[in-house]
Amino acid sequence: MEEFTIELENVPGALAGVSEAIANAGANILAVSAIARVGATAAMVTDDADATKAALNGMGASYTTSAVHSVTLAHEPGSLAAFTRSVAEDGMNIRSLYVLKMGDESAEIGYTID
Repeated sequence: MEEFTIELENVPGALAGVSEAIANAGANILAVSAIARVGATAAMVTDDADATKAALNGMGASYTTSAVHSVTLAHEPGSLAAFTRSVAEDGMNIRSLYVLKMGDESAEIGYTID
């Protein structure tokens, strides 16, 4: 699984255009996070990395990719805190984190590290 970090214009419809291109290429977005301050960036995980790359390349998007790791945590208070603390104690820095799947008793978390 790969994360795509995409530089966007900070204008209305920028995220919609990327999302439409990815959908038109046949990939499903599994998780996304977007933030805009001075510039705009979207980070997303899809179910088809090759189709996503083709879509982004086809629209001339500026992007990078990172490997996404996953872990299943108990769906209870403190699970995320314990996991992120253990990653920090192992000397790794979490770059991004997503909820990929949420159930009554567990949550699948996707994350990237430096």
